Amino acid sequence: MTEPVNFDVVIVGGGPAGLAAARTLAPYGLSIAVIDEQQRPGGQILRQPASGVDVADWLGGDGYRDVKAELAAFESTRPAVWFGGRSVIGLARDADGFAVRASGPWDVLRLAGREVLVAAGCYDLPVPLPGWTLPGVMAAGGVQAFVKAQQLVPGHRFVFAGTHPLMLVVASQIVSAGGEVALVAFDQPLSRALRVLLSRVSTAARHLGPLLAAADAVRVLRRHRVPIRYGLPLAGMSGDGRVAEATFASGAAKLSVPCDRVALCYGFVPQSDLTRLAGAASAWAQPAGGWRTRHDEWMRTSVGGLAIAGETSGVAGAASALEEGRLAAIGILRRLGKLDQAAAERAATPVRRRLARQRRFADLLAAVADPGPMLARAVAPETILCRCEDVSYGSVSAALTEVDAPSAIKLATRCGMGLCQGRSCEAPLMREIARRRGEQVGAIGGFTARFPVRPVRIGDFVAAADLAAAATNSPDAED
Repeated sequence: MTEPVNFDVVIVGGGPAGLAAARTLAPYGLSIAVIDEQQRPGGQILRQPASGVDVADWLGGDGYRDVKAELAAFESTRPAVWFGGRSVIGLARDADGFAVRASGPWDVLRLAGREVLVAAGCYDLPVPLPGWTLPGVMAAGGVQAFVKAQQLVPGHRFVFAGTHPLMLVVASQIVSAGGEVALVAFDQPLSRALRVLLSRVSTAARHLGPLLAAADAVRVLRRHRVPIRYGLPLAGMSGDGRVAEATFASGAAKLSVPCDRVALCYGFVPQSDLTRLAGAASAWAQPAGGWRTRHDEWMRTSVGGLAIAGETSGVAGAASALEEGRLAAIGILRRLGKLDQAAAERAATPVRRRLARQRRFADLLAAVADPGPMLARAVAPETILCRCEDVSYGSVSAALTEVDAPSAIKLATRCGMGLCQGRSCEAPLMREIARRRGEQVGAIGGFTARFPVRPVRIGDFVAAADLAAAATNSPDAED
């Protein structure tokens, strides 16, 4: 393990929130580090091609304009030391601030930060369905990553299913890159989305850009004769060793669509593993679920010196992430004495105004894409709930006759003990327990966050054992 490298501020996440925060901090003479799993900055929304690879018309269109401008400014000014290709596996308080451990290709990097900003983004909402573990079943975000970075179409014939309008954009990107999309199927009826839009028409009118982008995606799909269906729930997927068919059911009617890829898109949940590990207070996010990290008006968490920005605070999109990154940076500058209270308030006022507008639109989009009715449906006992350990709903149901706490179910069934550390199965398990108890999902509590929060080599784990010991003493964050 490398010797520790000291910084005033360590930023975890090189997406819009992390980039905006770094650029806001840079003029004040602070030493700044930005760590990200990708080799190049930009995050998931700006998945850059590999160095030396040129992609024609990379992420064209107005929807990416602001975040691409932030990326270009970051790369041209170099406001921070960039540590790409590294996964942060642990975060804990130490005497002078925080100890951060990041696993890389050859070693474990040790960073020390007086302040830490976690801007870790989000991931696709996992939805257990019959056949969802078959090769060829992917998250829409995973499909989009291939297309964004290299315009590579990771399959031949796609079916998109879910509740989130993003799948219109991803499906249009697939056909524009030369792929075939057999169907885009929304679980909810079109009338529900229209009711939400009409009930918040002033908010919709102030954010025509994203709505026009969705409308443009629909035009592209229509031009390629891709059917778009509403009120058509996905019942499951089947195939001999890999997916070959997606089956939809609406009432007594069934529809089977041959395909070699199914892209699921039911929404997104916050990445909060690190903040929970550090002991920051969290709350269950609505409507898609997942743990969002609580924060104050300066994006500070309940742990002194630990701030958040972007989807870690709740999924709200790239535009909100930019503003939260700026606001969190102003809060850090205030805490470190680089700005007094009055100057910080002046700098924060326009940021907060823009952020409030973006959050209202995020709430509208969340209502349109609400997967709640779909998630409330009964699941067949043979359906896999924990795909890392092949634990079925039936096995969990049997265990629930004896115990009903997530950690106890983990011990009884190994649900949550796999490589993903419960990111895929925690929420489905909590929903199943809540259904049995007749309680709200957020009242159940989840798995205790454990070090390391990402899969690591055994040697890396041993090398970072000091942080593991510190993390073991961190208080549990869920409430």
